[in-house]
Amino acid sequence: MGRSKFLYLSHSIDKNTPSYGNRDKFIDDLNTSFKNGAKAETSNWYFSNNHFGTHIDAPRHFVPDGKTITDFRAAFWVFKNIACIEINCSDAVLIDSENISTYEIDRDAELLLIKTGYEQYRNTEKYWNENPGLAPDLGFFLKQTYPKLRAIGFDFISVTSFQHREFGRDAHLALLNGERPVLPIEDMSLTSIDASTAIHEVFVLPLRVEESNGAPVTVLAEVFNRQSES
Repeated sequence: MGRSKFLYLSHSIDKNTPSYGNRDKFIDDLNTSFKNGAKAETSNWYFSNNHFGTHIDAPRHFVPDGKTITDFRAAFWVFKNIACIEINCSDAVLIDSENISTYEIDRDAELLLIKTGYEQYRNTEKYWNENPGLAPDLGFFLKQTYPKLRAIGFDFISVTSFQHREFGRDAHLALLNGERPVLPIEDMSLTSIDASTAIHEVFVLPLRVEESNGAPVTVLAEVFNRQSES
């Protein structure tokens, strides 16, 4: 195993960040500036929705008495057993348990990353209008098969496919309901890794707002460069 390095698995936020259904925007409004004679620069940030950019859903997003972001202990956000699979998606398909069951995934996986390649469309309407999604049966399958799984992340905009919105609520509930929720991390950046990447740890760092049903996240991964045997 070679030296480790850290990678971002989350997108930065700007005025062009896509949103589900193209409904929400981010505004960075300069408040004080050097050009206007101020001694320091400050900005006013406006989010029209907390489920924006790379973000994580808390159970409260769909479960009335579910946990919020600040209900989870700090250790929850550190993942040491990470599985990454690649499923090529170019349109609004629903990824279901049958798709996942064909892969060899460590039963003790804490975080499952699904790389679909859909990130290539992120600057187009196709990304939010024809996005893949997760089928309702997937959450039940993951909980039954991987007892230590705490989160699932992917490189498309939402659990809910915009073209199959009728399945979105049930797909979210299958993940978020119950005593052992599996939190979805939506709109991740996974171009820098693949199924062969040696991932040591992943840190999922949400914006901590009290009683929040979800929040933008910064996701950091420590990966190793694989060295060929001599």
